[in-house]
Amino acid sequence: MPRKVLDISLIEENKSDLTFFNIDEEESNETLKALKQSYVTTNYKEETILNLQNTLNSSSDDTSKELKIESYKRYNNSLDLAYKNYITSACEHIETALEINPKDVDILNLKGLLTLLKCDFSKAFESFYTAMCYGNNEMSRKYVDMLSSDDFKVFLARYNHSIRFINEELNDECIHILENIIDEDPDLIEPYVLLSLIYDKLGDIKRKESYLKHLRDVDKDNPLFEEQIKTIESEEQEKEEKVENTKKVKHKHKIPYILIVVLLLGVGSYYAYNKNQIENLNSKLSQKEETLDAVGKQLDKKDEKLKEKEQELDKVKNEEKEKETKVELLVSDEETLYNEAIKMKKEEDYKGAIERFKYVISSGKTKKYISESIYEVALLNQKTGNNEDAIKYYNKYINTYTSRDQYYDDAFYQLGMLYYNTGELKQAQKTFYGLRSEVPDSMYNNSKVDEILKER
Repeated sequence: MPRKVLDISLIEENKSDLTFFNIDEEESNETLKALKQSYVTTNYKEETILNLQNTLNSSSDDTSKELKIESYKRYNNSLDLAYKNYITSACEHIETALEINPKDVDILNLKGLLTLLKCDFSKAFESFYTAMCYGNNEMSRKYVDMLSSDDFKVFLARYNHSIRFINEELNDECIHILENIIDEDPDLIEPYVLLSLIYDKLGDIKRKESYLKHLRDVDKDNPLFEEQIKTIESEEQEKEEKVENTKKVKHKHKIPYILIVVLLLGVGSYYAYNKNQIENLNSKLSQKEETLDAVGKQLDKKDEKLKEKEQELDKVKNEEKEKETKVELLVSDEETLYNEAIKMKKEEDYKGAIERFKYVISSGKTKKYISESIYEVALLNQKTGNNEDAIKYYNKYINTYTSRDQYYDDAFYQLGMLYYNTGELKQAQKTFYGLRSEVPDSMYNNSKVDEILKER
């Protein structure tokens, strides 16, 4: 992108009190045209208010020019930082430039590029689209078209799938998608951040460090590095404190050797003198131990009876709790039950979550809650090792809904991988052939599925 020339004499005076966006009346895309017109309306209102305020405050044109020069300086700083791959700092500088000069097309375009690299796609689209409305320039239109294209929608669906897989702890699937995204576009920053965090969670330090190295290449001052530095400093401080404490302990325990020898001699004499008494005491202690053993056995029997009583009480309490839960389920609506189940899932109360999801399936009336509950029951059963019920509910989802429903290809893929991981190759292949047939353009028709289908 071009640098800004910091010459105040080159800044043009505003020729109108109001600033309008350029609108192409022959715009073929009706959505874009409508959005442009809404921007015009908003801009007209804001500009009118600003002009009234400016009249009251008697602001001079010189101040306006000076502010623009300051925004250009910050824009140039951001551009320099971006060329050196300090993307996080570049984002901070461009935000301050935009606060001063919010209608500059170059500033808006640079913000769009930086937020795109950071994978903040909504902000990127907003910046490019706003820049295109203020001045219908080639760069803005290029990126608005790209972010509105079908290809980008497919990419965004894959990216959102990877985020969802993280939340569902499907780490292998998430890693597969993110690594493919990096292969396709190695300049995007967020995939490196996510992969380094996933491998850190999995304890794979080698791969974590590898992705941190790649992250440093594309964003040298990413916030993740600051957190690392704080962690290392904290660990070093703990080590220093331990070393200091060890030195203090050693210093405290430097007792003169002569004193130790004298004490040992004294103890030896005392032991020799009292040897007979100690033997007598040992004999008495042995008798008492035998008595205590007999009492202990009696107590053990009583403990066993108490445990039996406690188990009976627990059983009664559980039965009462189950009755209360059933009453709650009967009086709760499906939306409340669904939200409770999602909350329990996050808290890892999988049993309670499954119970509520099943009640939504059996008693619910809304397709959204019923379909998602079926998928969640399958997923949670798989997570808890109940493969039989997982298979049952994955099949239930596939047989009930169509490729237009949200989790249709997810259910196919999870079922196929479940069969494959439990050694049922033929069933896995049959499932994946079904996936190809029903959803041929699914992102799950990947190299992993190809490998499984080729196995014999």
